[in-house]
Amino acid sequence: MKEIIALIFVGSLSIQMVCGQLGFSEKRQRDKNLNEAITYITQEQYELAASKLTQCLILDSAFAPAYLQRGRIFLEWGMMDDAMLDLDMAIFYDSLLGAASFYKGYILFGKDTTGTDALLFDRAINNGYNNPWAFYFRGLTRIRSGMDGMAMNDLDAAIHLKVDFALAYHERAGIKRRNGDLQGSHFDYQTALEYQDVFPLAYNNRGSVKILLGDYEGAVNDYTMALEQDPNLIISLNNRGYARHFLGELNKAMQDFDAAIALNEQFSFAILNKASLLAGQNEVGPALQLIDGIMDEHPDEQLLYLNRGLIRELTGDLNGACEDWSRAKELGAEEADAYLKECNNL
Repeated sequence: MKEIIALIFVGSLSIQMVCGQLGFSEKRQRDKNLNEAITYITQEQYELAASKLTQCLILDSAFAPAYLQRGRIFLEWGMMDDAMLDLDMAIFYDSLLGAASFYKGYILFGKDTTGTDALLFDRAINNGYNNPWAFYFRGLTRIRSGMDGMAMNDLDAAIHLKVDFALAYHERAGIKRRNGDLQGSHFDYQTALEYQDVFPLAYNNRGSVKILLGDYEGAVNDYTMALEQDPNLIISLNNRGYARHFLGELNKAMQDFDAAIALNEQFSFAILNKASLLAGQNEVGPALQLIDGIMDEHPDEQLLYLNRGLIRELTGDLNGACEDWSRAKELGAEEADAYLKECNNL
């Protein structure tokens, strides 16, 4: 019923009447107010711009461009409900106004679980909103939906429109990494950093590609750069410790794992890595205690069961190890099958 009411809503007849009643001078004043508002927006004089846009709408309550620009101002001010209302009005009066669909999708991005944001980005692009951010955000929604191929096309388009688009290079690098194109991934992370040198996540992710390429020293350097820019980037502490472990820098690796755990006592990756390091130094008891201490908080994490099983095996508790590996298999860990072969004779 709500949809029917919305469709009937005094209808296009009243809109046509309002537009038809606008004289030449009113239209000229309306357009003048819009142009002045856009100038104010470029100068970040948003209050003056909002006033001009409201004047536009007093003259012509069906003027979609004014709703669009005022919606952008509300968005800038963080007034999301008001922004959404104006963007809805812009789309209502001009369904082909691609920019309005884009900004509405932007507001919903990350908050809407029904895929409405993706549909809005589609509509924006299909209605001619040839903007790199529209392709970028549609690419992100496609990554979220597991459509890496289509996302790659969107990110390519975004970069074509904005050659220095660091965020687009970064996301494209992630797709290339998942597809096994490590050199291409490294190139895109490198390019992202050339255009945006303060980008800790890009340093972290380039470091992870370097690990896959066997360049552990280069990875340590990248993780260090990431931490210089964001000392609380916990994943970089863990990853640098991992790389240092492979370089034989065990004390430094332990320091990194401890620093990560200090930031988050339940950070399972760092705890697993520290436990592995301890077990490698024959400190099996402390290693087992570390993992036991977080099992209640992570009851469904495959790696915890896999690794605790390995440590239990080191203590001679093969029955306990097999229980952990069986649980890991139940949770979907394919690696557990190889370990469970040791349990066949129990």
